[in-house]
Amino acid sequence: MNTPAKKPLAPFVIVIVGIVAALAGALLAWSLLPRAPIALATGTLLQPSKPIPSFALVDQDAQPFTSQHLQNHWTVLFFGFTHCPDICPTTLTLLASVDKELSDLPIDKRPRFAFVTADAQRDTPEQIKKYVRFFNPNFIAVTGSQPSLEAFALSVGAPVAIRSLPDGSYAVDHSSAIFVVDPQGALRAVFNGPHQAASLASDIQTIVGA
Repeated sequence: MNTPAKKPLAPFVIVIVGIVAALAGALLAWSLLPRAPIALATGTLLQPSKPIPSFALVDQDAQPFTSQHLQNHWTVLFFGFTHCPDICPTTLTLLASVDKELSDLPIDKRPRFAFVTADAQRDTPEQIKKYVRFFNPNFIAVTGSQPSLEAFALSVGAPVAIRSLPDGSYAVDHSSAIFVVDPQGALRAVFNGPHQAASLASDIQTIVGA
């Protein structure tokens, strides 16, 4: 009994198979290409992001503020204290402007802003709540014990120092940098200043859109 001869593939089938193979090869090659670094106007991008160790603080409503509160969204952090005479109010005013400039971002890309005090003794939840609301009612404010605040600040590269003064009072030294935390709760970028609202907003848009 004779076996029927196989019919040759139709020309258009051969063409389609060739196109699919070519596309697959191109996609593989693209995936293996090194990614161009993200260019920021004023900030330093961390590649890869730097994980932030676990911490336990409280927010302006005296509710726990932990590592989990940095998950699943972008966060912009700034460290200061409510009795700060210049840097803190200036920076919080600037961050309020940045928040407005980012208002058109999709909800999953729009960052939250958190002010973390460096002065546990004076900055109770009630005090920081009243303070940040003056700049933006949507800002989060964070406090806690002085050792916990200093450990958290140091973990992101914002050392804090309390200095005793001759008159019995004390001074608070803190970083003026602004920090961007990614949705995995890791430090993604640092802005050391001088800060300008337009360039900072533009850089944050670049980061969250990458």
